[in-house]
Amino acid sequence: MNGLQNSAVELFYIQLVMFILISNVSMVRSCGIILKQKNDENLEMAQQLKGESEKAMKAQLNMLKLQLDPHFMFNSLGTLSSIIEEDPRKASEFTVRLAHIYKYIVAHISDDTVSLNESLRFIRDYCHHIEMRYTGNFVFTIDAGICHSDDEKILPLSLQLLVENAVKHNQHSEEHPLAIHIYRDGDYVCVANAFVPYPEESPSAFSSSGIGIKNLFDRYKLLTAFVPIVLQSEKTYMVKVPIIMMRQHQVLP
Repeated sequence: MNGLQNSAVELFYIQLVMFILISNVSMVRSCGIILKQKNDENLEMAQQLKGESEKAMKAQLNMLKLQLDPHFMFNSLGTLSSIIEEDPRKASEFTVRLAHIYKYIVAHISDDTVSLNESLRFIRDYCHHIEMRYTGNFVFTIDAGICHSDDEKILPLSLQLLVENAVKHNQHSEEHPLAIHIYRDGDYVCVANAFVPYPEESPSAFSSSGIGIKNLFDRYKLLTAFVPIVLQSEKTYMVKVPIIMMRQHQVLP
């Protein structure tokens, strides 16, 4: 009798353990289904937020790009008006070159990045454009071999903005030409110039809005993990523009 009772008790406990195991498995399975549903919902929400974030970033980037067009034209038209008074024939040549430069800007202003090689070709044209306006006032030096690969890119009009700022905010004359040097330092293209700002009381002094350099910084922040570096001393001013390596996927998604 005791043997039967013991067997019945053992069977009962075995059935109880089996019941608990099956219940736990069912519970774990149910929790797994719920967690998967929550994970899918969170993933979908994250994708939606990412999409909205990318839209907002794209809208902000487009707004920054739109600033470049009037910024360049405002400065160029001011230069053109002064040339017309001094030398109408030279003004005509200046207008032809200005149209060529503006054509490049219109073609690339919507691009996120441009070839470093192409940017260097453009900055050489732009420096000639400056020399036409200020004969003998500048010494431009652009090193050879700055671009190492076709995969190297920078942001559109980066170099032009920096050269423009150097021309606009520093004293220059035929007696004391302003030196502007463009060269490579590691993974950066550097635009360096002598730092000789106008005295505040000078009629040639410009009150800087800071739009150009801020625009450059903001665009780099939106598109890459890097930002330009500004180095200033009593005698020199330099901005290092990050080179974007497309094969290394440095451009943010």
